[in-house]
Amino acid sequence: MLKFISKLQWLFWVGFLGVFFDNQYLTLFFLFGLCGFANVFSPMRNNIQNLMFLGQNLWMLVGILIAHFRHGFKLPDKNSYKPQVQYSLPFDGEWYIANGGVDKETSHSWFLPSQRYAYDFFIMNNEETTFSGEREQLENYFCFAENVLAPADGVVISAVSHFPNTPIIAEGQVDCTASDVRGNHIIIRHSKHEYSMIAHLLPESICVKKGDSVSRGQVIAKCGNSGNTSEPHIHFQIQYGKSFAISAGLPVLFAHIIVDGKKTPQGFITNGHYVKNDDLISPYI
Repeated sequence: MLKFISKLQWLFWVGFLGVFFDNQYLTLFFLFGLCGFANVFSPMRNNIQNLMFLGQNLWMLVGILIAHFRHGFKLPDKNSYKPQVQYSLPFDGEWYIANGGVDKETSHSWFLPSQRYAYDFFIMNNEETTFSGEREQLENYFCFAENVLAPADGVVISAVSHFPNTPIIAEGQVDCTASDVRGNHIIIRHSKHEYSMIAHLLPESICVKKGDSVSRGQVIAKCGNSGNTSEPHIHFQIQYGKSFAISAGLPVLFAHIIVDGKKTPQGFITNGHYVKNDDLISPYI
């Protein structure tokens, strides 16, 4: 069965026909590449955990179709969706946007609806590196164990904190030790349809639990390297619902932040820039 699932990954190439003919339905075939995970069973996980990891990725594949269907095959974008909440950045100090934006060219993962408007944040020094010393040591990364903040007022829907950190191996490669690609994570409901999800958190660092009310700027965890990640960073996204797999991602409207040293009262952000919070404001527009 697993060999059959693995072979399905070759349907990935049909996605290029979608790009060539500008057909969004054919581009969905790119997600069959996820079936390659059938061959990537980590020795760091037991068989049950490996199957859970594979199952989650296959569910994410199905979730692509569900997300499109739920929105009438017109996913939310910065022009069609009116944000219900203005968000602060989920950290202190200045961080670098390594991945993420609000259009196809800058998107974290355009063909994964839930992560279409996600962001990956790192801390970089003046030499534009994210660590000092041996790269295999997690403690050498500038953002490792830094505080993670609630991006707006809300209620905790889920808090998972038991996965170990993923070890650093060859540059750009990942040997995920968790059965969940997110690793340790928190999901917060901020309004009827807007939920934030913050992933790759430090094991046992989450200091809130399901049902807790949180306030904008409140420390809720620490940055780690759990889940499917090649180095410590914060993965942050807003989604239309609590399900990571089937909820469409939403463009994130940030308020009172500083982008490359310039005050930005309100707006969207994109990769390649340094950002930090300015003043915290009321979460509702």
